[in-house]
Amino acid sequence: MKTIAFGTLKGGTGKTTTCFNLAGALAQNPNNKILLVDGDPQCNLTNDIGLDCSDMDRNNIRTIFDNKKIDPSELIISGVLEKQPNIDIIPSNILLIKTEMLLVSVAGREKLLANYFKNNEEFFSQYTHIIFDTNPNLGVINQNIFYFVDSIILVSDVSLNAIQGAELFSFLWEENIETLGIENNIKALVINNFDKRINLAKDLQDYYLSEDEFKDILVETPIPGSVAMKDTSLNHEPIVTLQPQHQAAIAIRKVIKELISREVF
Repeated sequence: MKTIAFGTLKGGTGKTTTCFNLAGALAQNPNNKILLVDGDPQCNLTNDIGLDCSDMDRNNIRTIFDNKKIDPSELIISGVLEKQPNIDIIPSNILLIKTEMLLVSVAGREKLLANYFKNNEEFFSQYTHIIFDTNPNLGVINQNIFYFVDSIILVSDVSLNAIQGAELFSFLWEENIETLGIENNIKALVINNFDKRINLAKDLQDYYLSEDEFKDILVETPIPGSVAMKDTSLNHEPIVTLQPQHQAAIAIRKVIKELISREVF
């Protein structure tokens, strides 16, 4: 079982769309069984998959922090994508931000999620991949997620703000892992919304390749920006099944292939 989280400190990079579509490409292999976990109170991944995050009666990631003894089977929504029944999800909820505020004073707060998954290891072992989406910060919920996962994938768009966001994330997480006593688990950097016609796009690639902290983790294939990728959210369907021959779908499959070869996925 591999555990992966998508992270950034800049909004608007297309992180959730990238997460959703890479999971969809991974699910093309019928031997894979994927659990998506939405750790963002904005619920973008939950919405992308076609669920209403304002449903207060449904269990979600917040329930893990509120009730550590809950049976994990009660958290899971199965078969959410008709064409890819091997994808399940633990959705998010808009009140997750309230849970984050309550956790600030809890002892050992960064390890609560890891403890829950460890205590329910037998149940979660049915999945080949557990993939988390996060919001752009390093708050308590995200620290729980990043502490737990094997690999963090940073997502950058083509902008100077995205560079600053990636650098700041790397710097702050380096400080956190010293306190938490773990190794640096930032394993990949994906460039999204790439347009080779824009001069900054090539400059951005060159910059990341020139920096020691990014040159070994930059994914070779950038994901092109397109209306088709945005449509995946509206249609609640990954591009590999929605428009399998689209250039973005081809890029997504190349990214998955590279990340598998690097043992991130």
